[in-house]
Amino acid sequence: MAKLDIRSFGLAWGIVAAGFILLLGALNIFFYWETGLDKVMAVMGCRATAFGLVLNAVWGFAYAFIFGCAIAWLYNRILDESRADIEKRIKEVATSIWESKGKPEGSSAEDWKEAERRVRGF
Repeated sequence: MAKLDIRSFGLAWGIVAAGFILLLGALNIFFYWETGLDKVMAVMGCRATAFGLVLNAVWGFAYAFIFGCAIAWLYNRILDESRADIEKRIKEVATSIWESKGKPEGSSAEDWKEAERRVRGF
């Protein structure tokens, strides 16, 4: 599995969150569509106006950016740990294959590939 780019992942989360806030706020302002966003905006000290909507979109972007960065960082951290565990297991299996063959010289590449096949399942 590939690692996530932390900044890009955070930006994607922020853009999506800001877009939803703008969309729901526009629906609320222009069509009086009850989204509940006006209540959320009031809690943050803004009215359901165009300026308040933009301000909340900026806040939503910031919060979602931080959240997205945290998720990507955590994912990468877990991925690194699982990669280390897999490499350790492959090394153990390759060593046991090599020992079962009688410890011949020059078979390490073949033994490693066989161990990878067994551990990874391909």
